[in-house]
Amino acid sequence: MGSPASAWTIDRLASHAGMTVRNVRAHAARGLLPPPRMQGRTGFYGAEHLARLELITHLQSEGFSLAAIERLVEATPNQTAERALSQYLEMLMPWQAEPPVDMPRDEFASWIGVEPADYDLLVGAGLITDLGEGAIRVHSPGMVRAGAEAVRLGLPLDALLRTRQIVLGHVTEVADDFVDLFRRTVWQGFVAEGLPADRFEEIRDVVAKLQPVAAQTVMSAFRETMPRAVGELVREASRILGEDDLPDRG
Repeated sequence: MGSPASAWTIDRLASHAGMTVRNVRAHAARGLLPPPRMQGRTGFYGAEHLARLELITHLQSEGFSLAAIERLVEATPNQTAERALSQYLEMLMPWQAEPPVDMPRDEFASWIGVEPADYDLLVGAGLITDLGEGAIRVHSPGMVRAGAEAVRLGLPLDALLRTRQIVLGHVTEVADDFVDLFRRTVWQGFVAEGLPADRFEEIRDVVAKLQPVAAQTVMSAFRETMPRAVGELVREASRILGEDDLPDRG
C-alpha cells in the first residue's frame, strides 16, 4: 500500500497534504514544520508533518496569515505545537463569522424586505453566490439586511458597498489588535505554563467574554465620533446657507 507513514519523501508528503512541494518547502523554511528524519541526504516525513500541514491549511482557511501561524508556533514548545494551535482555533470559535444562508433566489426580495434593483452588485461584492438551479447563498446575512435597511433610507447601494470595504478594513485592524493583545498577554502566559488542562476552560471563557467587550469598544468609539461628523455636516449646511450664527454642535 505504498510507503509507511513514517517514511514519506517530501513529494509524497506534499501529495498527501494536497499541496505543492514548493509550498511544503516554504512552510519548512518558515519553521512551521518539524525537521524530517534524515537518511543520508534524504529527509523522510511522517504523520506528524501531515497533521501540521493540514492544520496550517485549516488555519489559513479561517483567515490566519502565515505570519500569525508562525508567531504562534514560535511561542509554543515544539512538543505541544499541534495541541496549542488546535486549542487556539477552538477558543476562537465564538468569534466565527456569521454562517451564510441558502435560499431560492425568488425569495430573496421578501427576505430582505426590499426589491434589490442592483442584484448584480451584491454578487460582484461577494455577498451573494449563485448556486445554480434558482438557489443562492447569502454571505454575512446580518450585513446584507442592514444594507437593505440603508437602501430603504435612500442611500445608494454602490456607495454602501464602497463604505463597507472601508469599514471592513478599519474593523480588521481593530480585530487584529484585540487578538494580538490576547496572544501577547493571556495566551502567551498560558503557553508559558505548559498549557495546563485545568486552565483551558478559564482561557476559553476569557475569549468568549472578550468578544462583547471588543464590540462595545467599537460601538462606543463610533457613538463618540459620529456626533462630530454630523456636526460638521450641519456647519457645512450653515455655511452654504449663510447662517453662520448656527450653534456649534461639534
